[in-house]
Amino acid sequence: MTQLYDGQWMAAPGVSTRVATMASGESVRFSPEALHDMARQLREGYVAMTLEHLSYLPPVGRWSDGQVRKLADGSEQLFMLGERTPQHRLPEDFGDPFAVTDDAVAGPSAVEATVEAEARNFDAATWSRAEEECPLPLRGHSKWSALPPIEWVITIPVAWGVARFLGSFLDRLGSAAAESLVEWIKSTSQKAREANRDRFVTLDFDLDDGRQVLGFIPFVAEAEDLDYVRVAIDSSNKLAEVAGNLQDGLARDAHRIAYLFSEGSWHLAWFVTDEGAYLTEYFAKNVPSPDRFLAGRAPNADTQESPDVGGEE
Repeated sequence: MTQLYDGQWMAAPGVSTRVATMASGESVRFSPEALHDMARQLREGYVAMTLEHLSYLPPVGRWSDGQVRKLADGSEQLFMLGERTPQHRLPEDFGDPFAVTDDAVAGPSAVEATVEAEARNFDAATWSRAEEECPLPLRGHSKWSALPPIEWVITIPVAWGVARFLGSFLDRLGSAAAESLVEWIKSTSQKAREANRDRFVTLDFDLDDGRQVLGFIPFVAEAEDLDYVRVAIDSSNKLAEVAGNLQDGLARDAHRIAYLFSEGSWHLAWFVTDEGAYLTEYFAKNVPSPDRFLAGRAPNADTQESPDVGGEE
């Protein structure tokens, strides 16, 4: 498992071409091509190290290099090298340096989006039905965990620059999606394994160079309606504008900028640069407890056995 040395750097064995049985009883393996692609992503991009895949928390480290090695039995395994990310607390009056304040052209009237989720949170029949009924294209991703948090990631590729987004953001996803997406999230969440856990929606505005603007919307398992989630997504114009600013060159040193929807509006939560993760005072006071999403398990960085990079199983 993960080994620390010098208090800053760490090395860890990752996934391999061998068949591995997870705590859930499911067997998984990765192709050699997938391992080499993961190693490339580690070297070329920003791959965050998170606590129990709770993406709303600032990264505790960064995986920065990887090597695929041949083992004695002929299989191949990915070995990763990473470093801890220093955590900095911002003053209470820090404000939001990423917010759009200048006049800009109108944003696009329509955007593309997909939904991603961890398929292992559902039985095969439920996942198959979810794929059929999702109003947006649904993709599964693997977090290499027996039971990861119930997280719905709405990924939006950023194809615009500095722009103002007025009106309803849900409408930009298309009328059918606007009318049914939130209800689909609610009904599908209720069919997840250990469905008593709280969940969260993540809005992921992806830039071509790998940087991201993230918006996190936590909600309780017992919620009878998700108007709160609907309002949050509909008012995510602010996040789209920040993403457009980044696309046009603002804050080039920021790898990730994260917002939390709380008390009816979006608040800057944290951002990450090469110098560390910077947490706002608002986030420190309002961060959701990990217990809500982990079914009572305590978060532990060492339980993440592989980075969040793509790869075919």
